[in-house]
Amino acid sequence: MDNFIERHLAAQYRTLLFPHDYSGEGMFGFECNDGWADLIEATLRLTRQHAELNALDVKVNQAKEKFGQLRIYHSGSDEIIGSVFEIAQLASGSICELCGKPGEVVSLEGWLVARCGKHTGRGHLDPIEAYIPDEKYITSYTQALDMILAFFGTGAVRWVQDERTAFAWRRPLEMLATEEGCQAIFTFLKRLEHGVGV
Repeated sequence: MDNFIERHLAAQYRTLLFPHDYSGEGMFGFECNDGWADLIEATLRLTRQHAELNALDVKVNQAKEKFGQLRIYHSGSDEIIGSVFEIAQLASGSICELCGKPGEVVSLEGWLVARCGKHTGRGHLDPIEAYIPDEKYITSYTQALDMILAFFGTGAVRWVQDERTAFAWRRPLEMLATEEGCQAIFTFLKRLEHGVGV
């Protein structure tokens, strides 16, 4: 991951990424490409919120790509934070690791990777545009996942994996790849919360 992004995440989520007694200007080594940066930030933001509300000392030990998905290894969490990280892993398979656009896990030169259509062909190593954080996506993802967890608790991981009639048989984990998909999930669950039929 780009050093600028790593420095940004390290500064924003220091309590999750470094020991309490760490006083240096270090970076946390995210072992993946820039396309997952917004997903990682949304995941860390929601994790920090939940950890602070529940007085948990959550530490992220490693974050890396493995078999085309984001794997975040951690300690000090509860079942809800465990679900946050597991859903991020599932959602990452629907996000191109290179550019952050919707994609899927494909086999490329013998490796499983998460790629969009543009980055699966011959030009998959073409230069990628400079990363600019997408605050709208980060906020929408955080709100949608927070609502999913409030509704389904420890059943949230299963809920995002199954096709849903309310979303034209799409799986919520695929919808979590875009701001629009996150907003659709949030709106649907908000309506259910208020007893409005959909």
